[in-house]
Amino acid sequence: MTSLKARYWQTFASSRVANAMLFNLSWFAILVTQSSIIAPVIVVLHLLAHFRFMDKRRGELLLVVGVTVCGAVIDQALFLTGVFKLAGQIAPAPLWMTCLWPVFATTLMHAFDGFQHRLVLAALFGAVGGPLSYLAGVGLTSVAFASPLWGPVIVGVLWASVFPLMLTISARLNRDRDALQSWEPPVRQALD
Repeated sequence: MTSLKARYWQTFASSRVANAMLFNLSWFAILVTQSSIIAPVIVVLHLLAHFRFMDKRRGELLLVVGVTVCGAVIDQALFLTGVFKLAGQIAPAPLWMTCLWPVFATTLMHAFDGFQHRLVLAALFGAVGGPLSYLAGVGLTSVAFASPLWGPVIVGVLWASVFPLMLTISARLNRDRDALQSWEPPVRQALD
């Protein structure tokens, strides 16, 4: 029984690494292409691969849709208020940038699930990781912070609140799914 547990946890850890790698690959491909045609194709391929191998089903699909909508609103607000500029101008957020959100959402129940019950740590991670991700993206694209000082600060404050909130919702959806699984045959009990 112990070897079954060990294999279960080994598989779980490797799926987190695979999720993180798939996210980074898709994130980089979307940034490099900056295409309103290619980016949605990358998202579709990413989601097909993700849901084929990660399989969280309906709860995670709801999370991906919700995070995508929320992220699109956040990006539009950041662009239209002038936190970001596109080719030196205030403009709506480009479609390719919105395509980063569903790709990111697929990490919340996998690569980032360790933060789901550590919200203070998640807030710190969001405050630092959010701006760093945008800074990396700005270096590869025609998007720029209007203010090199205040732009990252605004994004950091925003991500310090948004990231823990998304993880809380993710944990809730994950918990609801686990409750439903308890009605399934006792295959999982053999792993405990």
